[in-house]
Amino acid sequence: MNVFIPLILLWTGSQSVAQINLGNGGQFGSFFTPDNDLDDYCYRQDEEPYIYFGTKTSYDSLTRRAGQQHIVPGCQPVQFWSINRHGTRLPKVKKIQKLRKLQDVKDEIVKNYEDRKSYPVIGKLCFDDYNLLRRWRWNDTITEDKAAALTQQGINELKLLARRYKTKFPQLLNQPYNEQNYYFQYTQTDRTHDSYQAYIEGLFDRDFFKVHANTYGNDMLLKAYRNCKEWHEKSDKNPETSQEYRAFLESEDYQKMARQVLRRLGFRSELNVSVIQDIYDMCRFNKAWQVDQPSAWCVAFTKSQLKLLEYGEDLKEYYNTGYGNPLIQNIGCGAVQDMYRKFEKTVQGFSDGNKVTALFTHAATMQAVYSTLGIAKDYEPLKSDNYRKQQRRMWRTSLINPFAANLVAVLYQCQNGNQQGNSFKVMFFLNEIPIEEFLGCSVGICDWATVEKNFQQVVENCNVQAFCDGESSASSQIGSALLSFFAVLMAAFRQHYW
Repeated sequence: MNVFIPLILLWTGSQSVAQINLGNGGQFGSFFTPDNDLDDYCYRQDEEPYIYFGTKTSYDSLTRRAGQQHIVPGCQPVQFWSINRHGTRLPKVKKIQKLRKLQDVKDEIVKNYEDRKSYPVIGKLCFDDYNLLRRWRWNDTITEDKAAALTQQGINELKLLARRYKTKFPQLLNQPYNEQNYYFQYTQTDRTHDSYQAYIEGLFDRDFFKVHANTYGNDMLLKAYRNCKEWHEKSDKNPETSQEYRAFLESEDYQKMARQVLRRLGFRSELNVSVIQDIYDMCRFNKAWQVDQPSAWCVAFTKSQLKLLEYGEDLKEYYNTGYGNPLIQNIGCGAVQDMYRKFEKTVQGFSDGNKVTALFTHAATMQAVYSTLGIAKDYEPLKSDNYRKQQRRMWRTSLINPFAANLVAVLYQCQNGNQQGNSFKVMFFLNEIPIEEFLGCSVGICDWATVEKNFQQVVENCNVQAFCDGESSASSQIGSALLSFFAVLMAAFRQHYW
């Protein structure tokens, strides 16, 4: 990771040039960007600024249905299973150290605008944007010992999420706590623990202290990638994992954007690519922390530039823990197996199983689960050179994996009309939106037999521990069994946003 080295000013006659040296890494080559290559844009005057920032998107940026009871005629919900990403958090240690030093960058921007007058004629920061950035200061309460901690916004996200689901499924979630009916599990991190804590406060109010949860050091269900030797050797250490993302950073589209941003801020020098990422990260973190407030560093970008940066984030995640990683289903199948086994037990007539399961995990696991199921799968893979073709892509982490993302499956017991006995059906919800059309299932309600047919191979072949120990890649065939299962699963979800 590049290390930030403070700004050094180089003077050439009467012309001032700000040189930022940010350590190792590729630079942009010829930096000169003509002013007529820039666009005039004023972030503070935009009534609908861009709010989608990949996995750092605020959950409140999504359009969700109101918290009203979800009714399926002739059916009663009998089991609720969910996997939830932690809420909005602070940056991790190394990122805190980099973002803190944006104070130096801001000071140089102020000098560019007030002393050197090196701002562009076209495309400079408007008065409101400049004042917003000029007043920005790093929050000194964000220190390394608080790295990755859940914010108040993150607490609110999980607490309100639980309350909305409680309203939607009161038959299951508005019941007093007991260990037989409720199962909670979170990873051994403060942010998932605090997300779980907020969630149970939303469910049980003052009785939350009665709740028991499980957490494991070697968590093969919710954080398998962290303790997985096979994954570390074949994915984390494999340069091919980041190949497409690195190619994207070197592309003409990205480098042109970077030159334009730095010229807009008044710089006339070559800069390392990492400063653009730091500015972008500060822009999106601030927006996630304070959803209703403008984010000072977002003034550096136009809407089209933010969309390009968002695609870069999607591309990176696609190959890290998405469809672009051929090993991903080996660690994503565990959660699918957990859901299936619990529903199967109920269908088979065992009444002693958990009625409610709520798991709390991280972005990587959410994406692994999506990729195992077939959620948000594009027909054409994301590549470093097909950004323009992917404007309507389904793998859009801003929508499927923001802070507090959640995937819910509900098992229903339904009457069979004039026939004797009952039948079981399943419905899926992604970030509270019912996925209404897939496999020909009426309004998204699938017979258990259909779910069983399409998930059985996943469950039988899944052995996360064996894969991580290098003993088996049993779930490598999961994808072929699921490609058809969820090929159109996101079609209905997609129409809510486009």
